[in-house]
Order: sequence, then structure tokens, then C-alpha cells
Amino acid sequence: MALDAPDLLTRHDPRGFWQLLRRLPEQLIEAWGLAEAAPLPPGPIRQVAVLGMGGSAIGGDLLRALARDRLPVPVEVVRGYALPAWIGPEALVVAVSYSGDTEETLSAFEAALARGAAPLVLTGGGELGRRARGRGLPLIELPAGFPPRAALAYLFLPLLRVLERVGLALLEPGELAEAAELLGALGDELGPGRPEAENPAKALARWLHDRLPVVYGTDGLSGPCAYRWKTQLEENAKVLAVAGVLPELGHNELTGWAGDPLAGRCAAVFLRDAGDHPRVARRIALTRAIVDRAAESREVWSRGRGRLARLLSLVATGDWVSLYLAALRGVDPWPVETIEALKRQLEERV
Repeated sequence: MALDAPDLLTRHDPRGFWQLLRRLPEQLIEAWGLAEAAPLPPGPIRQVAVLGMGGSAIGGDLLRALARDRLPVPVEVVRGYALPAWIGPEALVVAVSYSGDTEETLSAFEAALARGAAPLVLTGGGELGRRARGRGLPLIELPAGFPPRAALAYLFLPLLRVLERVGLALLEPGELAEAAELLGALGDELGPGRPEAENPAKALARWLHDRLPVVYGTDGLSGPCAYRWKTQLEENAKVLAVAGVLPELGHNELTGWAGDPLAGRCAAVFLRDAGDHPRVARRIALTRAIVDRAAESREVWSRGRGRLARLLSLVATGDWVSLYLAALRGVDPWPVETIEALKRQLEERV
């Protein structure tokens, strides 16, 4: 299939998923502003917990990556029905559900309220929105009409702004503006108007086609980006994908590359960042040498100076790759019918 065909996305992306990717720079600025007037939690914040599932939880993953060496308080992402025991009155608990009807998040949020945690709700509506409004809880209402995985800016930037307002700033001056500018440039570079010979996202999608994508990040900024690549490839292109993190995978997963004949059907993408620990960078080089004996690998480097720009540049690149891989496979990136079918079955009485 020609990825440069003028009608490529008209045929395979009729609802315009690609246009949401192009609007990411504007969404960043808009999303930051959504939290300007949000009520702030009372009292000191000693821990932060983000409750979410699927696309609604990715913002928490990115927050944790930025917070790791900048915040004096721990940040945890809770995916599931139950809470860890440490969540209590000194924890800020942010319930994030774009639909507002995510049952795991609703369950965990009720448990957090029962423990006296400081609450904050990010949602586009649904049951979570109704409960927040009915109880007078701090609420940031998100614009509707997006698949949750395409609403990343709205599910991420308000978290940064709220923390900044309570004295837990994660961004340095100019980081937001740089990230928006860089994402605009990436949209030009990776968008459908740039031919495949000059478009790294199209070329990478072509390389991944008919292989099992394996995406590796590190324990720095790129780890959650690797997971985001995995989930975008799965939901948009409807393929199975694998994600892992160095240096941990060098203590277990690496043996599979050396000993499993199925490894030859994989394609490994290493997400790189200039801020990675020097020893991790060395591990990547050695790991690639092992992987390349069984299959093939490539690298994608973050772009920009500030941490936010570098983080989001990796995210955006993966989003574009997943869109082009969906086109190569002839599938619409928008619907996730298998997930919706599972939700309907869960709603049925047993």
C-alpha cells in the first residue's frame, strides 16, 4: 500500500484521527488552562495517586516520569479496583476517566473518599462527573468527542498545572511553550503530507508491518513512552505489541532474544533520550547487538531541550507510527470494538 496516496486517510481514517494528532500543540495550551481555576486540595500533600485505566491512565504515567527526580513526594498510578494501603488524608487522589464510567476508577475513587484523601476529578462526564458535581468535589471538566487515547493533553497537562498551584512544580519556565512548538514541527515532519521517503513515522510503520512490535524504553523518561507506543499500536493498528524497560529487561527478557526462535518474527524499537543514565545507554548498545542476531532493531530519539518536549516528542512519534500501521493493515484507528464488547459483557447480570 502506498502511504503517500492522497486519499490514504480518507479511506482508512474516515473520522479524522490524524487531525487530532495535528491539534496536539493547541490541545496542550488549552488543557493547561483548564486547571487554572480548579479548586485546590486543602492541607499539605504528602503523596499523589492517579486513578485510571487505559488511555485515561497514560497521563499519570507521564506525570510519574517527570516527577521522579523533581518532586519530593511519591507519585503512583493505580490501575484497578482497590487502593494501596498508604493512601489516606495526606494523599491527593486524582480520579481520571475520560468517559466518566470506568468501573475500576469509580470503585477506587470511592475507597479514597472513604479514607479521607484529598480528591480531584478529571472527566468528560459520565457517572464520575455526576458524583463529583453532586458532592461538590473539585472537578475539571474535559472537552468531549475524543477517543480517550487521543485526549492525552487533557488527561495530562491539568495534572501538571494543579501540582504547580500547590507548590509541586514540575516544569521549568518555557517548557510548555517549547513542547507545543516542537509538536507543531513534528506534525509537519510526520504528518500525511510528508512523503514516506522523508517521513520517519511512515518508514517505521512500513518496517513494523507484519512483525511483532517490541518497544523498549528506559527507567528515565522513555519508559512510559514505550508503554504508550504499545497501547497505541494495539488500539489504533489492532496488533499485538510488547513493551519493556531497561535496565530491568537485561535481567530476564534478554534471554528470550538469544534462545527463542520466535524472536525472528519481532522488530525491536529502542526509545532513546539524552538524559538516560550513561550505564543504561551502554546497556542499550549491548542489548541491541544481541537483538540484532535474532531480528532487527531501530532507535527513535527524543527531541527538544526540556523534559516535557522530549517526553511528548516520543509519544507523538509513536502515535503517528500507529496511525500509518493501521492504514497499512487496512483498519480504522478510531473504533475499539473488542474492548467495547467486553464492557457490555461485564454489564450483563451474571
